[in-house]
Amino acid sequence: MGRLQLSEWSLRALLVLLVVDVFIVAPIAQGERLPALQPAVHSIVLLSGIAIASRSRIPTMTVVGMLAVASFVTHLIYHHHPNVPLRRADTALSLLFCSIITGVMLVQVFSAGPITLYRIEGAVTVYLLVAYSWALAYQLVALGDAMAFSFPAGPLDSQNLRFRLLYFSTTTLTSVSYGDITPLNPVARSLAALEGVIGQLFPVLLLARLVSMELYDRRRRGH
Repeated sequence: MGRLQLSEWSLRALLVLLVVDVFIVAPIAQGERLPALQPAVHSIVLLSGIAIASRSRIPTMTVVGMLAVASFVTHLIYHHHPNVPLRRADTALSLLFCSIITGVMLVQVFSAGPITLYRIEGAVTVYLLVAYSWALAYQLVALGDAMAFSFPAGPLDSQNLRFRLLYFSTTTLTSVSYGDITPLNPVARSLAALEGVIGQLFPVLLLARLVSMELYDRRRRGH
């Protein structure tokens, strides 16, 4: 399998994983303990990200690979020996990795060329990765300030925190927040406001870019 095919299959795997994680696993896991789930999801995200970055230049691939290894090792150690410093390091590395992969995907989606299925899948993946990355940013804030968010009554452990913040991030990005989770920390409020703005602007800019690319490609093929 060539690098392009591997990247395409990895993108689809990441997209499916994000859809399942955000819309199926997160609601279920808020009330159930699934200890083996988070490491499995984390590993698939890392592997998919490395494969997607294989379409990029060698320096980008190297950075992504090194981050993936560091993130995997830190996450594995934290899973077996949980403590607050390791959890912060794990969250920070995951956030950095997701941010770089989001940037790589944006370059691939908005680069010149015909509109393909890969671009459409990439655009949807970027949108979900933004929600995923913001959830990690919220988690970093929550780890530094236990009162950063107001949550509904109910048990709140490390897994519940992650999935509740993923739910909050998704509803904020799509501007359908129901107010059941409220940011109280100034940093958390600023992040939520910025995510809401991105959630409004990204679909508009994406649509405009894809339409202009398609029109340009049709004119070029016509000549």
